[in-house]
Amino acid sequence: MPREETMKEQGTRPGGSRSPGTGRKSPDDAAGARAASAGLWLRLFLLAFFAAALASSLMLPWKVLGLVLALFALGAGVVALVKAIGAKLSPLVVLATSLGLAAALFLTAGTGVSVLLWPVTRNYEDCMSRALTLQAQDDCQEGLQKLEGFGLGSTGR
Repeated sequence: MPREETMKEQGTRPGGSRSPGTGRKSPDDAAGARAASAGLWLRLFLLAFFAAALASSLMLPWKVLGLVLALFALGAGVVALVKAIGAKLSPLVVLATSLGLAAALFLTAGTGVSVLLWPVTRNYEDCMSRALTLQAQDDCQEGLQKLEGFGLGSTGR
């Protein structure tokens, strides 16, 4: 039997790629698909992270959007990390993704605290929007440290 006929029966072409009639993929195709999937999740992670960083710097109630985006970034980052390891991407990509996940965790925690302490954050943002001098800004910072707006800041020392 000639070589080409044997390859057709096995479902491959002379170049080693799969033939259009069979549903089997070569190992190179599967590795490429894993790498492409990891790349997609890495891009989603980066986009969500930067959008969350931008939205978390906005005033209430837009900080809630930042929190939602940060939570999505955490989830996408975990999926991206798992897929990057599974696709055997560069160790630098895995390290960068891990560091990005740590940054996303801190962003989520910080934005979450701002949202959980809604009255304090609202009081601070209102104060800072009216502060025209450095002394007024320092007073706003002091009010934030004393958790003014929560009823805890007026202890009268």
